[in-house]
Amino acid sequence: MRAVFNKNAPRGHYSPGMVCGKTLYISGQTSADPATGLPAEGGFEAEMRMALGKLDSVLTAAGCAKESVVMCRIYLTSMDLWDRANAVYSEFFGQHRPARIVLPVGPLSKGCLVELEAVAELAQG
Repeated sequence: MRAVFNKNAPRGHYSPGMVCGKTLYISGQTSADPATGLPAEGGFEAEMRMALGKLDSVLTAAGCAKESVVMCRIYLTSMDLWDRANAVYSEFFGQHRPARIVLPVGPLSKGCLVELEAVAELAQG
């Protein structure tokens, strides 16, 4: 196993990503701006883009592309956000369609509205 660290320093005792064999496990990425620790400004879509950008940063640090994502879990503070989350998610992944689950949860850290986690396959070679 090996830990994967990206440019966003963790705020706890964990690794943003862990590689085991040919699989990358990405820890929960909230919509908090790493510079402030607070939810990204600009509304829900900005928060969703922040969380996806942070997820992408871990993928990049591990040498993966977003097309390597096999499974994504989306945690929302309200299922009323589902359509908006899906629109930004679709924009991010394009034609790639990883397996996915969207779960309603209680309050997230620092008032964030979304958190993502993912599993990706490392490139062969």
